[in-house]
Amino acid sequence: ISKMVYEVQYLLTALEHFQGMIGKPGPCFFDCQVVAHGGYPEQRASDIFQIGEAGRDVEPKDVSAALRAASREKVLEDTYHAGRSYFHEGYRLSSDGKTVYMIWGS
Repeated sequence: ISKMVYEVQYLLTALEHFQGMIGKPGPCFFDCQVVAHGGYPEQRASDIFQIGEAGRDVEPKDVSAALRAASREKVLEDTYHAGRSYFHEGYRLSSDGKTVYMIWGS
């Protein structure tokens, strides 16, 4: 149950980050970064999804489209089959508020 509690907390954090992007000038980004045990990004294991477009404010549908694309991304499935145990550690917002990072550990 405690793992489920953490996942709900992570989801709430992510939603707050994404909600904060709505109304900001686009584009913003969602980086599904896989981090190695040593703290460095794994080679070819980071996919960045654009949220919104330059020249207009980010809308809720832009966030939904980026999350939908990420949910179908092969790199997340490949992480599961990489021969190492990866686990989700939450989300982090960049200092400029324009990128949400999905944090993984091994």
